[in-house]
Amino acid sequence: MRQFSILTPTYNRAEYLPRIYDCLSQQDVDLEWVIVDDGSTDNTREIISGFGKKFEIKYAYQENAGKPTAHNRYMQMTDSLISKMLDDDDILCPGTLKSVWDYFDTNTGKFRENCACLSGLCQYNNGKIIGDKFPHDYFISDDIRYIRNRNIKGDKSEYYVTNILRQYPFPIFENEKNIAPSVIHTRIAFEHQTIYVNKVFDEKQFLEGGLSTQNYFFKYTLGSELTYNERSIPPFKLFHRIKHSALYIYFAKKNHKRQIFSNAKNKLIFPLGLCGYVFYLVKYSLDKYPFMYFLKRKNFKIYTAR
Repeated sequence: MRQFSILTPTYNRAEYLPRIYDCLSQQDVDLEWVIVDDGSTDNTREIISGFGKKFEIKYAYQENAGKPTAHNRYMQMTDSLISKMLDDDDILCPGTLKSVWDYFDTNTGKFRENCACLSGLCQYNNGKIIGDKFPHDYFISDDIRYIRNRNIKGDKSEYYVTNILRQYPFPIFENEKNIAPSVIHTRIAFEHQTIYVNKVFDEKQFLEGGLSTQNYFFKYTLGSELTYNERSIPPFKLFHRIKHSALYIYFAKKNHKRQIFSNAKNKLIFPLGLCGYVFYLVKYSLDKYPFMYFLKRKNFKIYTAR
């Protein structure tokens, strides 16, 4: 069993794959690179077949089905202690995997203090940190309490214990090829802890048309309905639970669901979520509700008896 599996779904990005091969060639660890080609029509297969043999490369092709399906497939191909999901337009910084390995406990098969994940920072190719640094240089918590509840922004670099990550496949919806990756982070956070360190592990570039530039939530509404429903329960903060419940109702109605209340994971907060849903309708859809628009006009006055 290897130390690391680097997991890359790719689609028509052949020109960027040599960057990943070069960066992995500089990592002084035992690794495998697992690539799932999600229906590329360029020369992806030829580029990959031309790489050297500095480490094992596992390649699989599938008809275009989206990143979640690719993820579930490459998780079946892995044979390592630690897995890293690396997009086809990103690279690892020099020495990253050796640094990550220092946090791994070979006796327990997990990261220090029984953690399932190690999370670090990402940077642009100009060296600027993406989003916020962590409030602490070393801290143990989870994605909900430490990231979501604190509203820490920006992409982060996660390394997962392979056997744990494999237990959390992406949900697949018919006619929807993608879902926000945070659904996996949230599900893991309910049961496992993460080590957070202020170290830069990845270098990212956000290419036009990439998944990072897409609005997952409004484009893939079935996945959004599930995501926000799962976020409507503790340990999310009360405000977030209400907001997520409102968005769950919004997407459930958008998906023409009928049993919205009975399917809600937090029925106690549902009435407040319903109020939030109405608020969002008033705020963002005034053209559809002329009476509400009338009430919000600046020249509308309420006269009270004197």
